[in-house]
Amino acid sequence: MSTYANSTTSQKKRQLQIQSVLKNNQHTFVQMNSNEFMGFMFNVQKLNGKSQTETIEWVDTILIRKQIISKEWEQYKSAVKTGSSLIPLGKDMVLLGTVALEMKRGGNTFSKYQIKMYNGKPNVIFKGYAGLRTQLKGTKYLTSNPKVVSFGIGKLGVANTIKGGFIMTVIISASFHSFEQLLNDKATWHDFVGGVSVDIGIAAVASGIAWGAVATYVGGAAAMVAVGPILAVVIVGTVLTVLTSVLMDSDALAKRISDGLREVEQGIKEKLLKIKYETKRIERSYDADPVGFMYRLFGIPYFGKRF
Repeated sequence: MSTYANSTTSQKKRQLQIQSVLKNNQHTFVQMNSNEFMGFMFNVQKLNGKSQTETIEWVDTILIRKQIISKEWEQYKSAVKTGSSLIPLGKDMVLLGTVALEMKRGGNTFSKYQIKMYNGKPNVIFKGYAGLRTQLKGTKYLTSNPKVVSFGIGKLGVANTIKGGFIMTVIISASFHSFEQLLNDKATWHDFVGGVSVDIGIAAVASGIAWGAVATYVGGAAAMVAVGPILAVVIVGTVLTVLTSVLMDSDALAKRISDGLREVEQGIKEKLLKIKYETKRIERSYDADPVGFMYRLFGIPYFGKRF
């Protein structure tokens, strides 16, 4: 087998290794406003076999048990029953927190959540399980074209090859206008994931948006950044371009991001080879003519021995 064929085979093998690492370590987070979250809750309960009436009774029971009185919930459920326009839940964080806690206790919706205020309005951010794909289908949230940001983190080993990493995908409500504030909320992301890798990923996301790097599975370029032993690749898009693949085909997302990480990894190796070559050249120059080397180093004219 030729040298070129060996190199190609080796690169393909590395690509599959990186893809496998990322595929098995993916995290999906969702940001929803109060009404979107309640709509999501109704859909989850429907998938669990509850009717609309039973779901309303379920929430009523929870509120009674917790001794919570919510005027906004009373207005909201009346709108649900009559099919009229839903009443915005406003700032009722207690209601949202109570419902979210019960859903978390159910064990099949999300493992972690936070209720955060952005621009004076409550938002629910949660980390979904694998079943999130099914739970989001058929919701108004999904049909409203939410935005999607995915970033992949690769961790370089001693041989400057990627030894580990993860993919983090954030799905953001189309009506959400505090994206930068959300990204800069390090306390939230460190609670969900933790570590400097998340900081690098978030910085890469911000850079990707600043560079206008909108990538799709059809074409486009992903934003990339390398900081020390950590590499990050960012994909930014909307429901019309990448959301379907994100939710329905995790292999496609892993491949798309691993392609980028492999490219960065290869670039780092090539730069290291160039540095080694330049180092050897300088050493040869010094060995051949130490005095002349020092003259040239400091820009002093030298008419002695040449190399």
